[in-house]
Amino acid sequence: MSGIIGHLTYAILGRQATLEKAPQTAKLIDKHLDSYLAGAYFGADIMTLPGGRCTACGGEYGYGGNHPDRCPEDHTPLYPYMLTFDGVSYKPQRIHRMFYGRSHLLFGWQNGQSKFGLEWSQLSGYFEAVVADIFDFYSQPERRVAYIMGWISHVIGDALIKSIQPGLDLYLLNGTYTPQNRPIQDLFSFHHFGRAECQIDWADLMFNLAETPVESVQAHFMRLTQPCGQLAEKFPDGWLPQHKQLLYVVMSENRRYQKIRTPRLLKQLELDPITQNCDSELSRITGGLTFKEMMQVAEVAKFRQTLTYIGKTVGQFLSLLSWSI
Repeated sequence: MSGIIGHLTYAILGRQATLEKAPQTAKLIDKHLDSYLAGAYFGADIMTLPGGRCTACGGEYGYGGNHPDRCPEDHTPLYPYMLTFDGVSYKPQRIHRMFYGRSHLLFGWQNGQSKFGLEWSQLSGYFEAVVADIFDFYSQPERRVAYIMGWISHVIGDALIKSIQPGLDLYLLNGTYTPQNRPIQDLFSFHHFGRAECQIDWADLMFNLAETPVESVQAHFMRLTQPCGQLAEKFPDGWLPQHKQLLYVVMSENRRYQKIRTPRLLKQLELDPITQNCDSELSRITGGLTFKEMMQVAEVAKFRQTLTYIGKTVGQFLSLLSWSI
């Protein structure tokens, strides 16, 4: 499933939660909304890469190394996608192992890097150091700070919905966050929260965030530069500057491939205008539930209240940054 819908939802709710406690933060987000939302997705999910490529039509499919056996267009076998940089070819799975923990901080560390992971109690200090550094490094830091705040919403949202950090009281279909309930989460966020409640133009948001520039600050908060600033003072371990240029190439690919994925995701999340049924594959994943039944399950599980809790928690972290904005 998409991933992007959930993280944009957390970011939007996080921004709403800052309106009262830190209005200057909300103002900065609104001024640089595309960058804020780009950070909410690209700031962490560096595995937004194709799974396979069709040699006949040239189409790219799948996500993060996973792909169907054959091209959906012409049924030609797909060949695994590889990213080549500086004479070395990387599978998406290798990119994931190298970088995922660095962007998510609390979990996902592999290749012997788990000792560099953080505890929940360390996050505020980490975020504050990153933001302080950006104000020191750049004469016009606002867009980059918006990107960082979007990334913060991803780190917090993932930690809560994936139960890395306790706090959610959610049992949706068969658990808190499962392959079977992710279509319910996405469809609820897309239709009920996004369209009905907030009148969000998802296509506009998703296309615009993919047009934002690659942000060099991401290498800093992933500790892939030379150690510098307050972040290096407070967190001196785990810096790997030799991978900085590779990260820039990966981030560029993330944006390129998301432009391909976005129309497909939007199509999959739409309802039949006559029957109001959802995509048959999404229904199959949930065990055959109709869209109406999915929304009933979400209501019983109080999923909207869960989103509110995530948004308020994101807002609490963002509001702590207001002293430097």
